[in-house]
Amino acid sequence: MFARIHTQVCSVYVCLTVRFCLLISFCLLTISATSAFSLAADQLPLKYKWDKGQQYAYRVKIEVNMENYEETLSGVEIYDVTAADDNSFSLRCSGNLNSVTKSKSRRPLIPPMRMHRHRSPFAGLSGSFAGAFEQHSLELNRHGEIDTVKGSSLLPYLLGHLSQINLIPLSPDGQRSWSESEKSSISVISSSTRISSPLRGPGIDKTMGAKKTSEYKITGQEGDLVTIEASYSYRTISTIDDSEPEVELTGTGIIQFDQKQGCVQNLSLNYKLIQRSENSTQKIPITLSSTLLSTDELTKLKAEQKAAMAKHAAEKKKREDAARFEIPENIDDELKLILTDLSTKNVLKRKAALQKLSQTKPDQENPDISGILIGILESKDITVVQDASRALAVWSTRADIPAMTGLLKEVNILGQASVMEAILKHETPEGVTAVAELLKDPIKAHNASKKLIEYGSGAEDAVLKQLDPDQFIVLVNVFRVLKEIGTEKSLKKIEEVNQSTTNNNFRFQAASTVKAIESRIN
Repeated sequence: MFARIHTQVCSVYVCLTVRFCLLISFCLLTISATSAFSLAADQLPLKYKWDKGQQYAYRVKIEVNMENYEETLSGVEIYDVTAADDNSFSLRCSGNLNSVTKSKSRRPLIPPMRMHRHRSPFAGLSGSFAGAFEQHSLELNRHGEIDTVKGSSLLPYLLGHLSQINLIPLSPDGQRSWSESEKSSISVISSSTRISSPLRGPGIDKTMGAKKTSEYKITGQEGDLVTIEASYSYRTISTIDDSEPEVELTGTGIIQFDQKQGCVQNLSLNYKLIQRSENSTQKIPITLSSTLLSTDELTKLKAEQKAAMAKHAAEKKKREDAARFEIPENIDDELKLILTDLSTKNVLKRKAALQKLSQTKPDQENPDISGILIGILESKDITVVQDASRALAVWSTRADIPAMTGLLKEVNILGQASVMEAILKHETPEGVTAVAELLKDPIKAHNASKKLIEYGSGAEDAVLKQLDPDQFIVLVNVFRVLKEIGTEKSLKKIEEVNQSTTNNNFRFQAASTVKAIESRIN
């Protein structure tokens, strides 16, 4: 009996032991499988899937908050994929950022010379013309690691290259967190008042060693869109008081990468640029955003580019046609030689010919020559507009008044004053009125004021017609002229308006104008 019970107990013990071992084995296998699954889940391979012939365009916006003004750089950057294989691809980059500055006070803002207006960020740091026309291309692997760069797209404020903003490096191992660092340098642009040549660029005070660090971490995924947190640090090795970097740029933000398209969909970054000296610390907040254009937006952009190219071609043809003209027969040999040089494509010869025309004193009016000059100005050839307008001031005829008043609306600041002079010298009511109406134009009013003052009291009636008590800027321009040329007629008109208006700005401006006129005519 005892033996049988013992045998049964042993059997139960063996059974329990076997089950316990199986359970432990199962748990170990489960843990092992879970660990392997977890390790695989931690990896998320990302790569750029750009293929030859594809085009990607991003709308970029940079906002800089300076102490006295705000600057916004905005535009479209375009990537054309010129070559691609399984491991790498090549890009050609193009685009431009326009700069708009807004003063934080009511005082007029004169933007810093350093900015070069940023019409083409591909001009590089110096803003040189040579850089603007340099081909810009990149070769990189499928993880965004750049192999070679040709050309420059260096942005201000230490923001790096425009072409690389949307080409963030990815983890070759598919890790969810990765980083990169490199040694670099920071150049401090000269703050002297010396005017920097566009061909030379600004001077550099000093160059300091620096270190750049970028860190990335995948924090979420929704469908094909992967969210990546980014942080940047760009610091000089040199410090102030052995503590803080002399110059540093730090930033954080969010990048969204589209797995299906294999590219950055959008990014939003916040930076702070700090420059320290022994006496002060300047902090500049900067925001940068970039968004991939949709297919429809890209189609629209291409249409706009095509229209712009067609417009450019039409303007170019117009300039070329303006240089093709028949040389009049009723002129002397010297004038024929001058006009022969003017009809060439050589810009230097054309400029020299126009300068000779502006220095020549005509024996008599010649509508053929003035017509040629008007045609050149209508073609908007920026290279000769100043010289052509000066020549027109010498050769214009009374019959040219309608054409010249039309020019006033189009000619740029280089030719405005001379075209006004060409009109006013004929002393026609319609010509004087056309110039006086420019007192309403915030850009052209300055030159118009000067020329009307030079013209004298004969312009008084035309100027008085522009008098509007509710348009403060126009009012200032009108009173500026009347102070110099106004007569009793102006005093009477000002008094009439003064009686009928409640505008205190008008009354204040009118009082000083009346005083100036009375002092001059008495």
